[in-house]
Order: sequence, then C-alpha cells, then structure tokens
Amino acid sequence: MRSLLLLPLFALLFTTGSLTAQVQKRVLVEHFTQASCPPCASQNPAFNNMLFNNFEKITPIKYQTSWPGYDPMNEQNPEEVAARVSYYGVTGVPNVIMGGTLDVGIASNATVAQIDNIHAEMTPIEMEMTHSVSADFDSMYITCIIRNVSEEEFAPANTVLHVAIVEEELIFPEPPGSTTEADFYYVMRKMLPGANGTPLSSIAAGDSSVVSYAVELPDYIYDYSQLAAVGFVQTNSNKEVHQSDISESLGVPEGYADVAMTLDVQTPDSYCEYEVTPSATIENASDTEVTSLELTMFVNGSATATETWEGTLANGESTTIDFGTTAVNPGVNAISFEVTAVNGNPDYNTLNQLENSLNVYTLSEDPFSTEIAEGFETTPNLSIPANTIIENDAPDRLGVVNNSAFGQAGSVGAYGNSNKSIFANFYDWNAPGAQAHLIFEKVDLSNSQNTILTFDYAFAQYGGFATNDRMLVSVSTDCGITWTTVFNEGGASFATAPATNSFFIANADSWASDTIDLSAYDGIPELNLRVSAQTDWGNNLFIDNIGLASGTPVSADEANKLEGKVFAYPNPATDLVNLDFTLVEKSMVTVQVMDVSGKLVQTLAAQDELGVGAHQIQWQPEQAGVYLIRIATQNSALTKRVTVVK
Repeated sequence: MRSLLLLPLFALLFTTGSLTAQVQKRVLVEHFTQASCPPCASQNPAFNNMLFNNFEKITPIKYQTSWPGYDPMNEQNPEEVAARVSYYGVTGVPNVIMGGTLDVGIASNATVAQIDNIHAEMTPIEMEMTHSVSADFDSMYITCIIRNVSEEEFAPANTVLHVAIVEEELIFPEPPGSTTEADFYYVMRKMLPGANGTPLSSIAAGDSSVVSYAVELPDYIYDYSQLAAVGFVQTNSNKEVHQSDISESLGVPEGYADVAMTLDVQTPDSYCEYEVTPSATIENASDTEVTSLELTMFVNGSATATETWEGTLANGESTTIDFGTTAVNPGVNAISFEVTAVNGNPDYNTLNQLENSLNVYTLSEDPFSTEIAEGFETTPNLSIPANTIIENDAPDRLGVVNNSAFGQAGSVGAYGNSNKSIFANFYDWNAPGAQAHLIFEKVDLSNSQNTILTFDYAFAQYGGFATNDRMLVSVSTDCGITWTTVFNEGGASFATAPATNSFFIANADSWASDTIDLSAYDGIPELNLRVSAQTDWGNNLFIDNIGLASGTPVSADEANKLEGKVFAYPNPATDLVNLDFTLVEKSMVTVQVMDVSGKLVQTLAAQDELGVGAHQIQWQPEQAGVYLIRIATQNSALTKRVTVVK
C-alpha cells in the first residue's frame, strides 16, 4: 500500500438555524462476514436485500474477517478488521451488530423491526458525510459534519468519531473465496485515522463540528467509482452509536473508460526451458469509446516493457497486445500486467483485471546433488527450501512451518526430534482435487544402487466425514514434461492419528515413516522428485525428513539412532508382518502395534536389549485393518503404517 497521507482538520461552526431538540437515528449496521464462509454465502443475499429496502434508515458497513478461510479483502487490511472484531468480541461469522448495542447474531436473525426500533430512537446530533476523489484516483477528500440540534451541550465521555472508506458494490467476475458468493457490498477498506477513531470534543447547543480528511487511497481499491465514506459517533463505555451517515458514491467520472483484461502466456512444457511469450487481450467494458491504451508488463515486480495501443474500441470490442518472447530465470517468476492508462486516464475499475498475473516455474538444467536429505530446519517459515520450488494452486496451502506458525509449544518436526516440517493446510483448503507441489531440482543417480526414497509424515482425517486428502510422490526423467507416480496414499488408510474436527497439528506421537523403492531409476543421470498435496477439504498433513539415496535412507536428523533400512513388509499383509530395522548402537527397544485411533493392539517387544546391527521382529495380525507399528529406543522412535487384509 502507498504511504498514507492523513490530514484531519477540525472546525467548530456556529449555526443560526432553529433548534429541533432531537432527530431520529440512522442505524449503523455492522456486518461481520467472509468470502469463504458457507453460512455467510447462504444468508447474505436475503440480508443484503433487507438493507437495500431500508437504506434510508441505515448506514451499512461490512467487515471481511480473517476466518474461516481465504478472503482477499481481509488480507488487504486485516488489522483494522481485527480491531472491530475484538471491540465487539465477535467469535463467529456471519454476525450483525445494530446501533453498537444490539448483537443480532447471525445475519438471518436480522429483521426490519430491529432496524425500526433503533431508527425510532431520538438523538441530539445529526451527521452529514460528503467526499470527492482526485482526477488521478490517488486521493480522497472526506468531510464529516456533526450538528448538535438540541438545546443542551453534547458531551458524552469517552466518545469517538469513526470514519471509514467503503466500496459500495464489488461484483467479482469469479468468487474470491471458496464459496459461490461473488457480490459484496459496503466493504470497509480503510478506517481514518485508524480503527480507534478520533476523540470527539463537546459540541455546544446549536453548534457543529466539522472533521475533514485528505487521504491517499490504498492501492488495493477495486472500483474507484464505488467509493463512499461512512461516519459514526460511538461511546466506547457502552458502545452506543449516537448517529451515523454515509456519503453517496460519485459514479464514473465523465470521459473515463473501463477495460477488462485476459492473459495468454505461453509457457514451456519443460521446467528446464526459460522463455515465455506473454500477451493480453483487452476488452472495452464501458460505454465510453476507447481510443488509446497503455499496458505495462512486470517480471518479479520490475517493469520490463510497456506497450501503447491506439485505435477504436466500442463497448464489447477487444484487441490483443503482444509482448514478444521474454526470458526468465530458474525459480519462481511472477509475470503480471497493469493497465496504466485508458484514453490518457486511469482505469476506474480493476475488478475485471484481477487475473492479471501468473507464476512461471522453472528449474536448473543441472543436477544439484547425487542425493536428497531435506529436513527443512534451515528454511524460514512459509519460505521455499533450497534447491526446490513450491508450485501452489492456492495461497499459503503448502509451506515450511514450525510451532510458532500455530502459536503453540512443542515441536512439529518428525517424532518431536526437530522443529520444522512441511505443512499442507487441507483444513482451510476448500477446493477438492486441487494440488500443490514441492519440486526438487535434479539429482544425479548415475552411481546410485538400490535407490530408495524415505520420508516421515503425520496426517489426520476430518472427523465424521470420509475425506480423502492425499499425498502423492512422482518422479520425472525429462525435467517435468512427464511424471511417473510412485506413491499415492490418502484417506483413512493413510492416517497416523485419530480423525478430529479440530485443526490437526502434528505432535511427537502422531508420526509414521515410509520407504519407496526407486531402484528402477538407478543409473539415471537426471531425476526430479515431486511431492504433492491434494486437498479434499479434510484435515492437515505434515511431511519431514525427505531422503533419496543409495541403499539406505538419508537421515536429516543426526540424533536418530534408528538408521538404515526400516521396513514393514509385506504391505498390505494377510497373516504375517516382518519389521526389519538396523541399530547403530546397543539400545533398549520397544515395539508396539496400535490401531489408527492410538489404541494399543499388541506389544511385540518391551525394553528388549538389542545390539548393533540388523534385527527382525514378526507380528501375526488377527484382524483386518490399518495399523501403526511403533519402534522406540531410549533416543528415538518411528512408526510404520501397515494395512492388513483378511
């Protein structure tokens, strides 16, 4: 956001008109809602219609909260929304507050009678909100007049003036969240000077107080023709709103035009090719004839080219602007476009230009190593591990985390032996079937023998639903033109912890380990590994200690004394399961079999003293099901998942 220029100006005006003693309240209706909230999406249309039909009595303002899912309007101004949430103690959405004191609850509880009751209350002040916007849409000028129409001084203690910039109508071309809701109204965009408001001085009988603001508009405004200003006077001690008002949106300035934009970026088939061919189709979405355009392309935030077009576009007509071939570097490359001028003026509406960017993912053509040993410990939270890219279909759904990401004590690394892991947030990812990928740079397996892939994981289903979130592992010998899936597990048979409706966070006891035979790729000079998370909107997955090497797994946890091959086989099994493991030092070993709820089924070894080297313990299962075999020493532990069929 651009730096904020805020100039509040106060003036006390003395009126000469007659006093009316009291006026009716214009009811402030504060609506807490969210773009990824199914109850909001189902209740808001009827609630909005009620507001439209009673607009002369109300001042509406909508706060887009940070939960239960993704909402771009919240991400643009989360702090001020959170302040109003905290002010009222709101714990769920949708939630409606009228007049500051009436907590209606969910939106479907709101009635016209509630509005009428507060509207009938008398107040000594009336308000008038007006605004204007600069020709370049850079600044907004707001004036709030508060008149004391009574015969007594208006001087309630601890009373503030709140002023907020809102966008009256935002009609997204596609729903911005995970529901079908695409129409949003009176969305709070910025509070002036902030969420705490401005302390209000006393106003003598018959006098007026004028507060004016000149403010630089945030760069996340969607539609400058829909801007309005909301003002309300509120006493903090009891939260009563004495009066409110909203300015009228000014509409489209004369001569200004609006265009819609569609991207067409030709990307290479291989991750090891580094040229793209971007273009954009521009359509006139307004009644004003478009005669000139200026379009700028950005690569990783830097302007790289500007194309100017001249001609004639009537409403609905379009043209395509080409930028030629552009070179990109290995890694994640963000390519975006911005319409910088239409007919020499700024475009007033960007809602039809939201799909203005995409990421181009590329990898180095050279192998970075002969093995992989990734424990994520040196990667900052939600950053990209070295020698990888993260390719996401949704923001912040796959990334490296430690316990601070969840505000809790304890480790989220495998078996509690490390601090970090990679986290797939299926709980908030309501896009069944969508995937995100962790893709490693090439490894050279020319001299590798009996190649295996090892990893640790922790996963729980969402309680009461047969959710099928999945982990997939694929490999490629042609830098991602084609992929071969070598692991695809999910649902109940993949779970390492009991199903829960709560947000699942891995702990030391919820981990298991797996090994994949990749000996078919021995001798391959260039191999890419891809670890994918596929959501079914269930519960979360944690992955740690990804190792790929010859013969024995590569451990990212040097303290782990259960080194070497650790296999539970056959898997699935029927009558007999073999557990093979290797100890690097003499240890007291305990082996337990549990079901997926964590209930102990059988103890196979209880503090048995075993020496250095290879060992085998056998288990004869009695019933079909999914089981977790946990092997623990005084220094470390790991768990293997086994499916038994009868």
